[in-house]
Amino acid sequence: MTQSGKVELASSYLESLGYDPLPYYEEPPESPYSAPELAKEFPLVLTSGGRIQQFFCSEHRQIASLRKQHPDPIVEINPETAAGLGIQEDDWVWIETVRGKIQQKARLTQIDPRVVNVQYGWWFPEEEGPEYGVWKSNANVLTNIGPPHDPALGTYQLRALLCKVYRADE
Repeated sequence: MTQSGKVELASSYLESLGYDPLPYYEEPPESPYSAPELAKEFPLVLTSGGRIQQFFCSEHRQIASLRKQHPDPIVEINPETAAGLGIQEDDWVWIETVRGKIQQKARLTQIDPRVVNVQYGWWFPEEEGPEYGVWKSNANVLTNIGPPHDPALGTYQLRALLCKVYRADE
């Protein structure tokens, strides 16, 4: 409920905190438009955070029946983009940003050809502890916790990061 008790297109609450009361667009700090030089090496836009039905965030990878349904981490990539990179369905690929790289299995979907969607929260209970392979396929390796931070929420950029994708056997 809003303070006025009405639907508000301009947020009186945000305004009372000193922020712009109207929604606005701001280009991400790492995009083909805001970082064109970086985009030459990392031409795709990475997003993450989509939910996996069998798991809750990073939980339940150790439950055999759930892992049987969803055994591997998946990166969604457009079929035309994949073909241009020599990637086929179920190929293991590297997803790389300036911060690091991870491996996931390619799934060809009708996602925007400029975008790839990586799954987050992956670890492998079958691997040796205490880390259980957490850094092999975890999207956190690719993200950036540095500034700029959202002025109202203090959060950092988790999506819309530049990346490149290539077959893991290259």
